[in-house]
Amino acid sequence: MAKLGNAAAAIKPKPGGSGKVKVVGFLILAVIVVIALFNIFNFANTDANRIGLHYGGGVIEDKKFKSVVPPGSTNKLIGPGDTLYSYPIDQRSYIIGGDGADTDAADEVTVVSKDNVRLGVRVQVYFTLNRSQDVLKSFHERIGLKTEAYEEQGWNDMLQSYFRPQIDRALSAVATNYGWAELYNNEKMKSAFQSAAAKEFTRLLPAAVGGDYFCGPGYNGTNDCGELSFTVQKPMPLDKGIIDGLEAKQRAELAKATQEQKNQQVNVELQSVQQQVKLLGANGYLLKSAIESGKIQFMVIPQNGNVSIPVPTTTNQQPTTQPSQPAR
Repeated sequence: MAKLGNAAAAIKPKPGGSGKVKVVGFLILAVIVVIALFNIFNFANTDANRIGLHYGGGVIEDKKFKSVVPPGSTNKLIGPGDTLYSYPIDQRSYIIGGDGADTDAADEVTVVSKDNVRLGVRVQVYFTLNRSQDVLKSFHERIGLKTEAYEEQGWNDMLQSYFRPQIDRALSAVATNYGWAELYNNEKMKSAFQSAAAKEFTRLLPAAVGGDYFCGPGYNGTNDCGELSFTVQKPMPLDKGIIDGLEAKQRAELAKATQEQKNQQVNVELQSVQQQVKLLGANGYLLKSAIESGKIQFMVIPQNGNVSIPVPTTTNQQPTTQPSQPAR
């Protein structure tokens, strides 16, 4: 019996032990309460360049649109289980080819000219997302959810899926109206090609995505939507030998023009000679030409004056002068 008593005494809680247990229990309970509160009270935040779409997602409610969360919002309370999808509102771009491209740097849109030459074209499109509530909601439900465009990678996938095909179609449709040389070295024709392609692209894109979801780069949410900025670089023949041939042709034409100019100058000089011969006679013209070329030198000697004329001598002799007779 003594042994049993000693064992009971050994497992008896020490004074103050129950207090520690209570503290630990309270901390655990507090953590559970905080976690529960964060699940009950959901908070939404948006960056200054992003706009949020608040959708319900609770146990007893449908996953429907609730509100727009403005850019730059902090700790906006939303319901438990609700979701915030955010989209960029700043100027965006889709660039095909070259530095900073959204595709491979060597990528190009391939088109065929009116004279059946394959050309490579690099394109830059600048735009902003239409942030009108109904339009933005429609974009999210039709395009954003499918491509996950509210994420950076999803946004890039969306551009590749919807922008690229319409750019290809627009350029291919209008390129057949121009010869390759017109697009390559005629700035006026290239500008017309760009304008026509931009017009065709802005027609095709809304039809492909199902709405006017994209505005011009100057759109700020309160002004007119405006048109997307669509620019193309100089179309380049994919066969570089074509450019070499064009440059050779241009060099030949330049040489021909230069020779024609020289021939015209010779004709003008010949006409001038003919007129002088007619006026001075053949001997007179020859004398005039000899004097002008310096082959004949002459001096005007004043009347009754003395002039010293140097007489050419050999190298070993000193030059001498002889007085001239006064002119009579």
